[in-house]
Amino acid sequence: MSLATTSGGGGFGGGGGGGGMAMSAHANAMARPAAAPPPPQGGSIPGGIAPPVSAAALGADLVDKHQQALSAKQARGVSHLPLVAVDLYAHEPLVAMFPPKAEEGQAGPPALVGKMKPDLYFQGNNETAHKTLRKFLTKSKAFSSLQTDALANATDEGTVRMPRPHQWLGLRRSDDAPEIIKKNLPVASESGAIAEDASPDVGVSIANSTLDGSEPLGDDFDRAVFKVRLHNKKKSLAVLPEEGVQILLHQAQYHVAKKVKADKDDEDITEYPFAVALPAWQCHDASVESLMDAMGGSGVMFQRSICALAGALRPGPKDGKPNLTLKALNDVRQERAKQYQIAKAKDPDATMDEDVGLFLFGMTDDGIECTAVQVSSVQPDKPDCLFGDFKVLSNVSYQVEDPVSTLEKCVTELQSNLEAILPDMELPPSIIIYGSAQHQSNIHAKWDEFKAKSVSEWKDIPVHTTKAECVAMGTAVLGAVSHGRIRTITEQQGAKPKAILSIRVANVAPVAVGVSMNYHGGKKKKWEPVKTIFDFDRRVPAGPYAIDLKASECVIHRKGSTGMSDEDFLKAAKAIEGSKGIPEREEAAKNLRVQVYQKWSRDGEWKKVGDTKKALVIQGKDDEEIACEHAVFELSLGPTGIITAGLHGEGESVVQATVSARNSTLRYWIGIILAVAFFGGFLVKSYWEERVFERDTKRLLAYYKHVLPGSIQDGDQHNSRYLVWKYRGKKDKLWRMLEKKYGEPVLHADEWPDADETPAADEEEEVEENLDDEQEEEEESSTGSEQKEEPDL
Repeated sequence: MSLATTSGGGGFGGGGGGGGMAMSAHANAMARPAAAPPPPQGGSIPGGIAPPVSAAALGADLVDKHQQALSAKQARGVSHLPLVAVDLYAHEPLVAMFPPKAEEGQAGPPALVGKMKPDLYFQGNNETAHKTLRKFLTKSKAFSSLQTDALANATDEGTVRMPRPHQWLGLRRSDDAPEIIKKNLPVASESGAIAEDASPDVGVSIANSTLDGSEPLGDDFDRAVFKVRLHNKKKSLAVLPEEGVQILLHQAQYHVAKKVKADKDDEDITEYPFAVALPAWQCHDASVESLMDAMGGSGVMFQRSICALAGALRPGPKDGKPNLTLKALNDVRQERAKQYQIAKAKDPDATMDEDVGLFLFGMTDDGIECTAVQVSSVQPDKPDCLFGDFKVLSNVSYQVEDPVSTLEKCVTELQSNLEAILPDMELPPSIIIYGSAQHQSNIHAKWDEFKAKSVSEWKDIPVHTTKAECVAMGTAVLGAVSHGRIRTITEQQGAKPKAILSIRVANVAPVAVGVSMNYHGGKKKKWEPVKTIFDFDRRVPAGPYAIDLKASECVIHRKGSTGMSDEDFLKAAKAIEGSKGIPEREEAAKNLRVQVYQKWSRDGEWKKVGDTKKALVIQGKDDEEIACEHAVFELSLGPTGIITAGLHGEGESVVQATVSARNSTLRYWIGIILAVAFFGGFLVKSYWEERVFERDTKRLLAYYKHVLPGSIQDGDQHNSRYLVWKYRGKKDKLWRMLEKKYGEPVLHADEWPDADETPAADEEEEVEENLDDEQEEEEESSTGSEQKEEPDL
């Protein structure tokens, strides 16, 4: 698995160990896109309406969009093939099938194929078997050759047995495996790369190996592998657990091919799409990713409890025993319908609560799980999908050596969870137990012991058993829904018919996800406690959850932020963001480490997911480490425990970020200054022009008052304002013209002597002259347009 990183602009690259989490969201169990945190609220989603015949084709391309590893194109590409459903973790894996997609109407119903062995058996002391297996692992031979030349029956003499390869899916080291799994196989000494390796005896053992040709270093390239030796003169072959599971799944495909009477030489047999049920304790990132590799491109997977519920809600055969679980659900719904009619008579706005709760208890050889679910949206026209909405409330699971002894613990925790999530939840009408006949018998006996000493109301809930194939049949139904082979068409008044999934599952997280930080270069004792990001029973899909990483804040963490308030912490980080803090920020960024963890059970320990990540480091030229100022680390969680991680950032180094911040500040203040100057200049100019205009108008009026007292120009403010406006920008010309005409200089208004200080003199009679007859050099030339009437000067 590798942690892919993306950037907003600067090409944020990967660093720090070269490992990490799977970055693409893979096959997830069906769930609504909402990622609301718990506690989940009650209420139901409207179900489908029986489609008319003419609308059946609307769902032809319907595919579960939450199965992000399965595109609509992939689903259409395998629609002509039967779907293989496997209850892989059962005591004896059960195989069911769903028929190919019908051209007209609905496909189905699902059919049981049968049991298969959980172990792989190879021919021992057989050179041909050794060569064929080696070529199959290198993709140079098909499964049909392996089946003929290398695989054996369990009863054959001298066989080499590989027990339950699916139990080792995703394990990086043999020490990670529970004791119940390790005791089935000898653990070989640590070896190097996955390659042929000498071993003393014919047989199978577990070894710690790697993918990249180096010695195991405790990183994400490590793998626990099977060392298979089929001939005493040949070296052992390293088989990954997912390769062993792939062989098991190919065997299931051939069982289905035999059921549908397909030609065994048909190359399409190994192209049959898969649907696999996973118990909750196996729904973690590494396991799911490995299983996806085993299934190929068209495989989907679901939580085993949901598969059991889908199988348990299928009606029984017409000539067989009635389905007691459906009868219990129907009784509850009928009683609610009566109460609804009574309530509606009193309140026309009354509504009927369609959600009905159920408890599911299931067990395998190595684990147990208890689940609380609410079902709603009845679809009478779909016998395989009578209820359209499954809403999971809580799931408690443990992988232990003696699963039945853990039942009481699971039930107690489930009860506590439900009291916190839905304290007023109505007791369910049924407890469904699933698994093999022996497992169901063990659960039933343990439940009777629990009821005998319990004072809880749960002891009065009826217990209903299911058939051993319940999980496999439910897996086939869910797989058919995911591939669009079972369709539901909804019709709304005034809108076009719309295709929706026939079963819509709102899941909760089967695992917890956390993150730990180290600000001191990964020193062992300097890791911060794991912070839980997504807890158990979190509504999924969940995320993305963004973690903001800043070099300045890392500096404060390195110095010790214990006891600081948020305000003091932000002030201290802000103070270190200048150019003086560059060396400290670079050192802090290069020493930051981020590690993602996952917890598989509620009382389990945190397990690393991927390698430690240097989140604030990018690779420069010649693999030089460049410290970055800022990045955002995002985490998302899918319904089957797969983690999607992303690292986003501009990729700016600490120095670049400091320069950019400084330039940004300068640009900010320069922009403000220019804006003030620009708009202020307009205001000053406007003010000054208005002041000059009023001054010159007063000057002209004063001139006329002293030169032409009592004339029409004396006191004519309108004419004076017009003349001042007309000769704007060339006032000197106006003053010269007036001085030339009247023989007196044009003084400012405050420069004229007062009337009582003026010596008395006989004024000469003024002779009125027409300025239009005067030829002036400064007068503007005419452009041919009509001359406007000029005001008198």
